[in-house]
Amino acid sequence: MHAFRFDDLASTNPGSLFSLDSREEAHLFRILRARPGETAAVMDGHGTLGTAVVEADRRLRLESKRTVPPPARRLHLYFAPPKKQKLDALLKQAVELGVYSLVPVLCERSVVQPGENSVAGRWMDLLFEACKQSGNPFLPAVANPMPFAAALVHARGNCGVLITGSNRTGIFPELGAASDVAFFVGPEGGFTDAETDAMFAAGAAPLRIGDWTLRVETAAVAGLGVLNVLLNAKA
Repeated sequence: MHAFRFDDLASTNPGSLFSLDSREEAHLFRILRARPGETAAVMDGHGTLGTAVVEADRRLRLESKRTVPPPARRLHLYFAPPKKQKLDALLKQAVELGVYSLVPVLCERSVVQPGENSVAGRWMDLLFEACKQSGNPFLPAVANPMPFAAALVHARGNCGVLITGSNRTGIFPELGAASDVAFFVGPEGGFTDAETDAMFAAGAAPLRIGDWTLRVETAAVAGLGVLNVLLNAKA
């Protein structure tokens, strides 16, 4: 069943008729050629999911809905954005891996400095498409790009555990019982020594993934996968 964005889902009661926005409507009726009586999934990106039935005049009737509680421990990705094609894949995969928020970080070796309009526009479109594809009911919040030092302060203020990819030898980091987790991923040239020292001085724990140098998108996805396993193991 295809899923579609409906921002007013939480305030719409089962049995009510509603219309999708023009973009979602075109997908449902022009591309998929939906007919009355067919069903579609709807979601608002804030934890509410529903099932709707196609009616006449390109309207839908909400059949049922449910609310998914937010995760008790949330995973936040602080990352230096790579170039566009790699970035697009990373954003979608972050949604698939349940990232709750994304913070673009401007590091000394950053090769991309995204503008606020891009973050609030194209990024959000890609993220919601990934929500619809994966079934993740929570659209990640996206912060405006911030310098590394500010991102480190932000992470310490909002997360109980900080993790960074590192070639340091050690066991898996301790994630605690109920803390949000911040995962830092550097730019294509890696964090500088000063940035690395600052993270460890702030209490970040190292996460070693393999023996070789990873690309930004590889490090992000691999690290998020490991952290998801650790979080689920303690759930």
